[in-house]
Amino acid sequence: MRINSNAPGNVGKLYQTNQTQAGQTEVKPAKVAAHDSVQLSDQAQAIYKMIKETKDLPDIRQEKVAQIKDAITNNTYNVTPQQLAAKMLLSEKE
Repeated sequence: MRINSNAPGNVGKLYQTNQTQAGQTEVKPAKVAAHDSVQLSDQAQAIYKMIKETKDLPDIRQEKVAQIKDAITNNTYNVTPQQLAAKMLLSEKE
């Protein structure tokens, strides 16, 4: 392998040439469309509508909680062992 003694000088010249050429080039802005548009499918629109509607719902249904509390207080809240087992199995699947 042969190494030229003036190689570092050549690298410097190439660097200067590239710098000069880079400074001389004009950057033209890309043409931009007048406006962008998006079209959502019917299914996407339906999903968006459902999400929007569910955001307005409360996290806890206070009426249902009040009914269950009243039933527990009045000893009228009855849950069969089968109902309890079914709910336990459902929660395990989730």
